[in-house]
Amino acid sequence: MTNNNKRFEHIDSMRAIAALLVVWLHTSEIFSKIAAPSVQDALYDVAHFFDFGRIGVVIFFAISGFVIPASLNGSRLEGVRSFLIKRFFRMYPLYWLSIPFGLITSWYIWDKEISSNMVLWNLTMVQEAAGYQSIQGLYWTLQTELVFYALCVLLFVSGLLRSVWVLSALAGMFTVAHLGPPILAVLGVQIPSITIPWLATMCLNLGVMFWGALFRSWVDQRGSSFPVLANLPLFGFVLAWCCLALYAVKMISINHAYWELCAPYAIGVLSFALMTLSEKVTSRGLVWLGTISYSIYLFHPVVMYSISRAVQTSDMEWIKGWTTGSYMLLTVVLTVLLSAMTYRFVELPSIRMGSRLARRPAASRVLQAS
Repeated sequence: MTNNNKRFEHIDSMRAIAALLVVWLHTSEIFSKIAAPSVQDALYDVAHFFDFGRIGVVIFFAISGFVIPASLNGSRLEGVRSFLIKRFFRMYPLYWLSIPFGLITSWYIWDKEISSNMVLWNLTMVQEAAGYQSIQGLYWTLQTELVFYALCVLLFVSGLLRSVWVLSALAGMFTVAHLGPPILAVLGVQIPSITIPWLATMCLNLGVMFWGALFRSWVDQRGSSFPVLANLPLFGFVLAWCCLALYAVKMISINHAYWELCAPYAIGVLSFALMTLSEKVTSRGLVWLGTISYSIYLFHPVVMYSISRAVQTSDMEWIKGWTTGSYMLLTVVLTVLLSAMTYRFVELPSIRMGSRLARRPAASRVLQAS
């Protein structure tokens, strides 16, 4: 067990890096508008140009692909049951806790209209598919996670989840579903494209997730049973995104949209590949931050918008007139402190409860047999 934890400490470090990139973009965007002008405003310019938030999300999705399918094992019935219980308690309790905080800090204090239907649909995590706005904008990523879980369960039940060819096909299919029409349009060929924005983005991210699952197969089977030809889709995926990013650099002065789409995905998948293969980061601090990264992800807007509101409308003069970097640092510190508490008192107990419930039937059978 210890060796396995050590083996994937770099994954937790990547989670921390991904979360901090998301926080960087969001906080710099908000505070550069209300902070005292300084050279630190460039923190937003850099984050916006490369889209640090999207890079972080791409790394998160690649990590999900790397980790989630491997957690589905055993018999079909018990494997699915255990997986669903553990995922439910891993995702929902902390998410539900973030909703009232999000309602207060992202809606109520800004005098935005709140509907009961919106709140109720947000409890499901699939509110955007139902046409309702997310209480916190970043909730959209969780809907994609749920779809990926469902697809993994279907593949597991059908016995296809461990097939590198199925994973390769799905990574390519979902990516092409989004990128195919615009690429062909550049070549003068017009075909229908996905017109629903959230669905188009989901396809692109599902492609990254199934590529992450393929990457895990390569890591687990490297030097043994991994098919040589499967290296083509595995590393070709990274190469294709890098080529698209290079084309986007060429076109940046003509159509900046190419850069906005291609650059963060290319940087995200390339960074994941490098940090998984050779540049493994296992700093103790980053590993710990990665452990609480789900809390950081969900609660940094709560802290950020609270500070923003205090700066703009409160009588607390001591918090006004700071530079962008100072507000960003304050947000990170308070978010980490809050996340450490939510992890300790909500997230970790929920994870443990899910593990206990998932093990209960097997334990009962052992007792009956004895």
